[in-house]
Amino acid sequence: MPDVVLIVTVGTALFLLLALFIAFMAFYYQKRRLEHQDEIKDLAETYQKEILKAQLEMQEQTFHSIAQEIHDNVGQILSLARLNMNSLENALQDNHRQKITTSKELVDQAIGDLRDLSKRLNSKYATQQSLTTLLKTQLDLIRKTGAVETSFDVSGQEAGLLPEKKLILFRIAQEALNNSLKHAEASCISAQLEFTQQQMVLRIMDDGGGLAVTAEGSSEPPLNGTGLQNMRFRAGLIGASFSIAGQAGSGTLVQVDLPLN
Repeated sequence: MPDVVLIVTVGTALFLLLALFIAFMAFYYQKRRLEHQDEIKDLAETYQKEILKAQLEMQEQTFHSIAQEIHDNVGQILSLARLNMNSLENALQDNHRQKITTSKELVDQAIGDLRDLSKRLNSKYATQQSLTTLLKTQLDLIRKTGAVETSFDVSGQEAGLLPEKKLILFRIAQEALNNSLKHAEASCISAQLEFTQQQMVLRIMDDGGGLAVTAEGSSEPPLNGTGLQNMRFRAGLIGASFSIAGQAGSGTLVQVDLPLN
């Protein structure tokens, strides 16, 4: 009888140990599987960020090359053409001088527009300006086209914004403004910058067509849009949150929240 009790006790103990071992292995396997999934997710996010970073670097290099070409060649050619007009003006009769004067004004306008374009394409210039100045200049250029009205409001004092983050924020704003101009059919576009000690908030709003209505009847952002993906990824690169909202026919709001501490 004692032998039977011993055998039962030992068997029960072995069974419990086996059960504990199986439970431990299952827990360990589950933990490793979750860790592996997290590693894959981190690698995918890192890969996407590196791709976007490379794209941004290529884009900035292209912008810089175009800006340099405008400044060094096209601008100088137009300046030379204006000098030639000055020399011709005195040699022409009065009835032709007005044409020369008008041509000079057009050339001056072209030179000014090219200089503005050169500055906007040059990322070095952008990093030297405040985000407030960059956005105001961008909105002024849009307003001068006569296509839409623009407004710009700033609250708080811009400070503590790294040049790299400022450049990415400006590119996000440019993308949002471009979307409003191309797709929203808006009559008014407004931008807001809000600065506090804790965060910066950028808002781009329009009164256009809003977001598309899905088959289910809800308004959702086009998640597969390249422009939207770029804005979202760029915001993620600098630790900012990105959102887009708007009812169909009631305009769109793009918002970026960037912690400053």
